Amino acid sequence: MKNYAISLMLLIAAASARAAAPDALVTVDGAPISRTQAMELSFRRCGGEVVNALIEDVLQSQAVKANGVVSDPKEVAARLKRISAQFPDEATMRTRLSESGASLEALRAQLEHDVLRERLVAKVKKVSVTDAEVRQFYEANREKLAQSPALRLRHLLVATENEARDFATALRAGADFARLAASVSLDQASKARGGDLGFVSSGMTPPDIEKAVFALKPGEVSAPVPSPSGFHIFKLEESRPGKAANFKEIQADLKRNLIVEKTAQAWKTYAQELRAAAKIEIAPAAAPAPPGR
Repeated sequence: MKNYAISLMLLIAAASARAAAPDALVTVDGAPISRTQAMELSFRRCGGEVVNALIEDVLQSQAVKANGVVSDPKEVAARLKRISAQFPDEATMRTRLSESGASLEALRAQLEHDVLRERLVAKVKKVSVTDAEVRQFYEANREKLAQSPALRLRHLLVATENEARDFATALRAGADFARLAASVSLDQASKARGGDLGFVSSGMTPPDIEKAVFALKPGEVSAPVPSPSGFHIFKLEESRPGKAANFKEIQADLKRNLIVEKTAQAWKTYAQELRAAAKIEIAPAAAPAPPGR
């Protein structure tokens, strides 16, 4: 929904721009390319996808009312709580969401939308997941469901090897990693979090970095690790061993995931039925652009 919301904002901005003087974003040999032109081209290329998503949202809203489906605030809150648990605190969560162009309010609205769709499809299409289906999925995916060994890392990135060596020396002498990362790191994504990367499993980083960090002991700081971006320094905060999947511990999560998967499949069919029964008139301006345009 975030992308749809952004696209809709672009359309609104484009409509406002038409009434104002041209706002040149760039000029080519003196010929201006205006903000309005850029937004209209973006809409012509992506508008079909956006319009289709908005149509489905309207159809869903109508079907929800027609079938007497109501939301489940407890389920929405539970989902938000599970997502929030992945962050140290609400402020960090809001920062991460903001970095991705979203917000806590938009996330809550999306969860509300998802829960309504699931309840609608469950009622109309009788979607459900049995305990036997959950067990069958667990047995078929034991290895994939196992928890891999993981490291909680802090990280800072600098431009030169000499800088990296100096900072590594300071860190080993007792400098505060979080403060130093927040002050000097070139990695904007982790800088605001004091270099905290969270838990990282094998395969999530390039081989050279993986080799360096998996050789560390808790509390240790790595030697500088080169990459195309510069030179990295890592600190191992915590090591989490691998763990076989326990059915009872993950049963509820597996069931939720299977319901989401079944709902998505059933919604495709149901949405087509709703579209076929609805009177939908799409203005030429909202039609997608021909290929290659």
